[in-house]
Amino acid sequence: MKENVKIFLIALILGMAIAFFLSFKFKDQVAFAINPTVTYFYVGSYNNLDAASKVSQNYPNSVIYQDKDIYKIVIGVFSEDNVVDLMSSYFEDKGISFNRGSMSVDNAFLGEISNYELLIKSSDPSYYESINESILNLFREYMN
Repeated sequence: MKENVKIFLIALILGMAIAFFLSFKFKDQVAFAINPTVTYFYVGSYNNLDAASKVSQNYPNSVIYQDKDIYKIVIGVFSEDNVVDLMSSYFEDKGISFNRGSMSVDNAFLGEISNYELLIKSSDPSYYESINESILNLFREYMN
């Protein structure tokens, strides 16, 4: 009887340790599956499309995103926190004043931009502009 209790306790402790380790290792993937959201950077909010279109000409590759009756000029869309921080620093270094917002998206879109986010994390900041352009093109397609 005592032998069974010892085996049970060892199995319980081992299971808890493995679950604890896996919960930290795959924390982003679990959040990715449950709550698919992205953080977007925008440089202005406007009540009409004409004003937003004029200002968006100052930001190459920007996307005009309609949030209810407000038009926002989006300059970046990212899902991972460390990429959000990297790109936030990048835009600040370029002297761009921006705001952040978040929106729910589907898992397919998150899967597509996650490949580009890997590139951002592993590349030189001189490549950020072209990688961000590709992400914005995906976002443009997703919004349509």
